[in-house]
Amino acid sequence: MKSLRTTLLSLAILFAFGAGAFSVHGQAVRTDYMETELVVETTSVKPGQPFWAGLRMKMDEHWHTYWRNPADSGLPTKIHWSLPDGFQAGEINWPYPQKIVLDILASYGYEGETLLLVEITPPANLAPGGTVDVGAYASWLVCADICLPGESGYQVTLPVSTDAPQADERWTDLFARTRENLPVAVPGWHVEAAITDSTVALHAEPPDWLPGNLTSVEFYPYNADLIDYISPQKLEKTETGYLLTMRRSGFYTGRPQQITGVLLSPDGWRGAGSERALAVNAVYTDVLPAAVAAIGSPGSGETAAGTGISAVSGLAATVASGDLVSGLWQALLFALVGGLILNLMPCVLPVLSIKVLGFIHQAGDDPAKARRHGLVFTAGVLVSFLALAAVLIGLRAGGEQLGWGFQLQSPAFIVVLSVIIFMFGLSLFGVFEIGTSLVGLGGRADSGNGLSGSFLSGVLATVVATPCTAPFMGVALGYALTQSAVQSLAIFGFLGLGMALPYLTLSSVPALLRFVPKPGAWMESFKQFMGFLMMATVVWLLWVLNLQTDPNLVALVMVLLVLVALGSWILGRWGGIASGSRSRMTARAAAAVIIIASMAAVLSQVPAPAKAERTAAAPMYSAGLAWEPFSRQLVQDLRTSGKAVFVDFTAAWCLSCQVNKRVALSDSRVVEQFENLGVVPVQADWTSRDPEITRALAEFGRNSVPLYVLYTGGPDAEPEILPELLTPGLVLDALKKVESGSAASR
Repeated sequence: MKSLRTTLLSLAILFAFGAGAFSVHGQAVRTDYMETELVVETTSVKPGQPFWAGLRMKMDEHWHTYWRNPADSGLPTKIHWSLPDGFQAGEINWPYPQKIVLDILASYGYEGETLLLVEITPPANLAPGGTVDVGAYASWLVCADICLPGESGYQVTLPVSTDAPQADERWTDLFARTRENLPVAVPGWHVEAAITDSTVALHAEPPDWLPGNLTSVEFYPYNADLIDYISPQKLEKTETGYLLTMRRSGFYTGRPQQITGVLLSPDGWRGAGSERALAVNAVYTDVLPAAVAAIGSPGSGETAAGTGISAVSGLAATVASGDLVSGLWQALLFALVGGLILNLMPCVLPVLSIKVLGFIHQAGDDPAKARRHGLVFTAGVLVSFLALAAVLIGLRAGGEQLGWGFQLQSPAFIVVLSVIIFMFGLSLFGVFEIGTSLVGLGGRADSGNGLSGSFLSGVLATVVATPCTAPFMGVALGYALTQSAVQSLAIFGFLGLGMALPYLTLSSVPALLRFVPKPGAWMESFKQFMGFLMMATVVWLLWVLNLQTDPNLVALVMVLLVLVALGSWILGRWGGIASGSRSRMTARAAAAVIIIASMAAVLSQVPAPAKAERTAAAPMYSAGLAWEPFSRQLVQDLRTSGKAVFVDFTAAWCLSCQVNKRVALSDSRVVEQFENLGVVPVQADWTSRDPEITRALAEFGRNSVPLYVLYTGGPDAEPEILPELLTPGLVLDALKKVESGSAASR
């Protein structure tokens, strides 16, 4: 698989970006407003001896790129390596950045020329006498008054020799200057940290041998959104060292496991002329030494406009989940009722309709068999809910910014789910049979294959149901993730139990099966009709995938579905029980090879879910309104200027979100009222992973969409939280509070 990825990356470098954007021998590549080049410190490679390479970036005047933490805006530069077998590339070594201030935003980045260093280690058994190709593909964002994405591929050919590598004199000075700007750990300095609701403070205690004093210090955190970047940082002297106090970002909840970053001082951390950047991994303490004297004044380029706390977070605390869910038992009740209602949601109807077929078939069977199928279906639902919840809890504990329904933010998962549902649809059309009966999928009461079909129905229903839980479970699920792991799992378990309860009840009470329609020829038509619902679900999943990635991948998945259909047809034509054993085995093997191989080929092209930064914004559904893309700074600016703001937390895979847009937010009366009152609509699109939106949801006690927040104007107004299921009347009633100037918190 690694070799396949390397080959694919090499092909991408060779062909995807055109000959004009490809550097054959380390030549500079000119793109919009900057020049980039892959440079190597030495002129040869020695087996087993690490060497340094780097991406040289030279921006035009007034243009800049971004550091590993871009601060208020921007994206960090990324480098993907294409190396010979056995070579290993390390992480980027980032020189310390500069603060770039634009109005009320602050970014961390680079102007002029910079070099991003990476150490590469060749294998010890590398044969001398030949050459090796070091390839890379880089992507970045270059900004001035506007921002432009850039990308390019590079390749450098180096000879392999057992002699000591010689420095490439063209780059000696650049590598030396870059190393002077790398953060270092200076022995003797001891840094502690403390966090309050409004501040982040660092105390740096110098070694006894340090000559002179520090007159200026600024902290550049690796932790995203920990501090308010634009606000001044206050440096004070203590009896034992230096205290740096920063305004805490109102958007950061909780406390990071550790505070890491770079402390920058022009005075030098070993004295005048020494290293300016100190690598920090601060130790937490309850109380820091008190300040005894101020040092200097706040850093230049910082304005009072940035002293406000992030807009969305400033008022979110008033809508804590505890106000609506007061305890575990109430949360369990919400979960049980929410699970029951899930059975009526459009997300799960295509899958549950198959289960209905199973109950119809079971109507005349042994009640004991019906009970077994009900229990197995319930087990499938519960196991799936608990497994998804356990993964979510574990990833969040590890620092991942994820919410409920996170699996549908993964393009690879959507591809696999599309194939599974597509095959279910084909089986309902009669292309092939799962088990020994077409309704075995829904839970035929035969022993053997039918039970596995019931369990699989429960699993699949759970997977597609999670995006539909928010309209009834948003608060309870937000509450769940603030509790212990055991309590959280109990809440998610009750959600699954509520969803499975109607089927468990029906299968456990034989008398109720008398009210189920009797089996007959009509079932074949009904079953095939359900197949069309399955195909509609596949279309929806491909639409979501298109918004997350690009049309080329969707086209590949369509080809994959054609091959899956071919494999399924072979399975149904020659792999059934009516065929001979040899024909059956050959057909099943051929179908498996076609389906598995085509899935593996397509999945190798699927990008990983976006984590560290927001992916390219998908086209937003306008609903007749001129939506602005969400950012906390935008919301803060609008509210500071006195405007009312309506924030729609949504996702393409959230069907209730799409229904709300078309039923309520597209209503001509609602659109007209938005325009008359000057309410600014802001859309927080959570289709792909977005840590900023995940944190914003968490501040309202939620971890799922939809969520609708109306700020009625003014920075001190309480937010109005609208119901998860909207009607035009509900939205118009909320907008009346903008008109009257009074906000009522739910």
